[in-house]
Amino acid sequence: MGPVGVRFELFVDDVERSVAFYAAVLGLQPAVGYDPQGYVPVSAGRVRIGLQRHTALPADHHFRPGHFTGPRGVGVEIVIEVDDVAAAFARARDAAVPHGGQIEPLAARPWGQTDFRLIDPDGYYIRVTSTG
Repeated sequence: MGPVGVRFELFVDDVERSVAFYAAVLGLQPAVGYDPQGYVPVSAGRVRIGLQRHTALPADHHFRPGHFTGPRGVGVEIVIEVDDVAAAFARARDAAVPHGGQIEPLAARPWGQTDFRLIDPDGYYIRVTSTG
């Protein structure tokens, strides 16, 4: 019995803004009939990200309000593999900034992969990379 996958949740300021960002930039779609005031999973293929307003967390949750005063995800790089990194970059390049994010250039890396980096509207750092 071992791990069979990974998914993660991001605690954000504005769920609707995050849903729009991930749909436009990476093609991740929300569950049908989602409630923007609650938990919203967005997904494509085997990638699934849960989005939830950090202000909706219960008082006894690990992430207290003070955790959200600085940059989000400090020390974590979220890595998403794609089949066609050039096509993913073309899509993201046109959509990231208008949807409140940032994008870094597509680059070949010394370890043999090509990737680009995104910063979502809440400051989470995402590397989109080739699978090879």
